[in-house]
Order: sequence, then structure tokens, then C-alpha cells
Amino acid sequence: MIGKEDALKVLEKVLSFCKGFEASVTLTASDLSLTRYYDNHIHQNLRRHVQALTVRVVKGKSTGIASTNLLDDGSLRWAVQAAVESMEASGEEKEFPGLPKPEPVQEINCYIPATANLKPRDRAEACAVVIDAAKARGLQASGTYSTGVREVAVASTTGVRAYHVGTEAFFRTIVQDGDNTGYADRLTRDVRDIDPQAVAEEALGKATLFPEAIELPPGRYDTIFEEYALADLIRFLGMIAFGADAKQHGRSFMARRLGEKVMGDNVTIWDDGLDPASLAVPFDAEGMPKKKVVFIENGVARGFVYDSRTAAKDGVRSTGHASEMRGSRFVPRPSNMFFGTGDSTREEMLRSTKRGLLVTRFHYTHCPEPMNVVATGTTRDGTFLIEDGQIVARVKNLRFTESMVEAFNRVEAIASTARLTRDWWGTFDSVLPCVKIKEFSFTGSTMF
Repeated sequence: MIGKEDALKVLEKVLSFCKGFEASVTLTASDLSLTRYYDNHIHQNLRRHVQALTVRVVKGKSTGIASTNLLDDGSLRWAVQAAVESMEASGEEKEFPGLPKPEPVQEINCYIPATANLKPRDRAEACAVVIDAAKARGLQASGTYSTGVREVAVASTTGVRAYHVGTEAFFRTIVQDGDNTGYADRLTRDVRDIDPQAVAEEALGKATLFPEAIELPPGRYDTIFEEYALADLIRFLGMIAFGADAKQHGRSFMARRLGEKVMGDNVTIWDDGLDPASLAVPFDAEGMPKKKVVFIENGVARGFVYDSRTAAKDGVRSTGHASEMRGSRFVPRPSNMFFGTGDSTREEMLRSTKRGLLVTRFHYTHCPEPMNVVATGTTRDGTFLIEDGQIVARVKNLRFTESMVEAFNRVEAIASTARLTRDWWGTFDSVLPCVKIKEFSFTGSTMF
């Protein structure tokens, strides 16, 4: 861990090298520890430190960026010079509003010593709980247990100074029973929230529920999506539809529909980078404070997330969501999405289903038609047929192809509880409930 004082010292040094230019510097660092197990054996333990510094130099409306993962003076000077050369080789960006001025950033405590100080033996003992449970049933368990400390610091010649440190722990497993698999994970800032026995029981239960899988024809099925599956569905809205850049270029289905009904009455989706239920970070890559942004409120389109560039174009203030960089420009993107809870439970959803499916999670999801947020992918690690309120069979994996906009107009029930969940790609960490969607479109089947 670098620490606040040393991190800001590095950034001050870089700014001192930027003579004659405005500049913004971002430093990210992570200390990651991981235990990996396969086929009931721990086979890898690692610890690594990763750091990256990005400098952005500005002269008028021309900008240039460069990055380095070395923090010695020579490497920092090289990064500044490379950014200057990039700027000189680039044309002016007419929409560039200049570097943002500092705003107050709310400090939030996201550093949990118990997570930061977890030992390899502690991770091994947690993995052993799952391994022993699988062995006792003659099954195979594989997975990972990672813990880490992540730091981010931002400084600029306009006076921005921001630093944040947070911890995270991610424990996951796949249990295999012949051709059948079951999945479970827990994502949290505090390792004390992780119950390895509960993770084991969840994955084992899915793996051993019915020995043979039946094949179902493609079609529309009333479907219950567990939190893992919903994480992949909501991911596409965050990537494609909820950023101001997509609005301004007409790529979002909400671009001309603010204030209009676009989803069901029971659907509310927002982003809140200050909510401790998420892996919160209180500022963005420009050092601007995160603001809560409601995207969908009771089905009505309400807003978008902004960085300083898109905010200036629309005449509003940044919401603190400068995220990934494309060229020398930031693109605004949600960072901590929430899906509003309802008043149901998974068990009640099951009992209310005449004929439908239960989906644990998805694999390799993509979006072939962004304007209507049409997503596709296959189910994985536990897909089951429901008849007359009971799970009656394991189903071979199915491919879905469905518009998320249309699907979220058919949400029949939402669980009253939600938890922190990561999508298959590891793109978003969102706080989500289990949901039931009517007539969800499955367009293909598999042989496994």
C-alpha cells in the first residue's frame, strides 16, 4: 500500500514537471492476494502489487495523455514528455471545457483492516470448507478467494486533490457433479461477512439438484433470475445507455425520452458512489465528487451520469462519473448501480410460477444491438425447470436474446433483499435483488 501522503507526493512531483501546461494526474494502486483451488486442491497462492500513473497535459483545447507503472523520477518525467508529444501531435478538441476546478469530496471509510490483513492460511481454511464439503459428497470444487486493497489519487494544476483507499474480498466456487455444476460467490469489503459454509451449501445444492439435465426448446419462459444473472443483464444498461456520452450521440434508448415511461412501474435503477453497500469510491478519475444519479424511477427515464466534458456540453454539473478513457477523453459511466427492491422472495416467486425457469447466472454475454440494449449469452451453473411452483428438472443450458428495455417492462416480482454482485465479465459491482420476468426470450439450446 502506498498511502495517502506518499501517493499525493508522487502526484505533486509530476505536476511540478509540467512546466507551461495545465495537467491532471491519476494514480491507481492495488495490493491483491489470491488463493486458487482446482479439483479439490489448492494449487496457487499469489500476492502482487500493481500500480499505474496517467498524466494528462493541456494547452488551450489540445490534450495529450501518457501512462507509466514506474514511479521513479525518470519514468515520471518520461510520462510527462510523452503526454506533451501526444498533445502536440493531436488537434484541438472543440468541446474540451478545460480541467475541472476542485469541489468538496465526502470521505467514506471503506478500508477494513480484517480484509487487508487476511493471511494466506485464512484464505486456505475458507477454501478448505468448500473443498471438504465437496469431497464428502464425492464432488469436485474449484474456485478462488481474493482479497485486496485498492487506492486511487487524483491531483491537478487547478487545485484538485483527492485520495481514497478501500478493501474488497471475493470468494467464489464452482462445484461439479459429473456434467452438472453449481455456482456461488460472495463479494464484500469485509471478509467477516463471508460464510464459507453458506457458499459451499449454495453451490453444492445447485450441483446435485437432479442428476440428469433435460433439453428444452427455445421459446419465451417466465424466468426467475438470481442476483448473479441480473448482474449481467443490468451491466448492458450501464455500459450502453446510462452515460451522457451515449445520450449526446443519440446512442441511448433514453436519449429523447427523459420524463417518459420506458420500463415497468416497479423498476427503479440508480447509481450511488457514496453508498457503503457498494464498493464505493467518492470521486471519479477527474477528482470530481460522486453524486447519486437516478436513471429509472418507477419506470420513468430520469437522468444520465456525466463527466466534466459532457456536463459542459449540456450545461449541467459533472456527476463525478469520468471513467474509462477513449483517446485523451474520459467517457462517463455508472460505477455503483442499484436495482430497487420489492416485496417478494425467491421462494414466493417459485410458488407463483406455473411453468418457467430459474437461472443462476450467465456466461459470455454480449450486446449485438445497442440501441434497444438487446443482449445475448448462455445460462450456466444451474438452470432449472419450474412447474406448478416446484423445481422439477435440471435444464441444459439455453441461449437468450432479449431487449433489456422490453424485459424490464415485464418484471413481475422483485425480492425484498439485495446484495453486492459482480457480473461475469467483472465490469460492474452492483447491489441487486432476485427478480422474476415474464416471457423472457430464449432463442437457442445447447448440448450441455
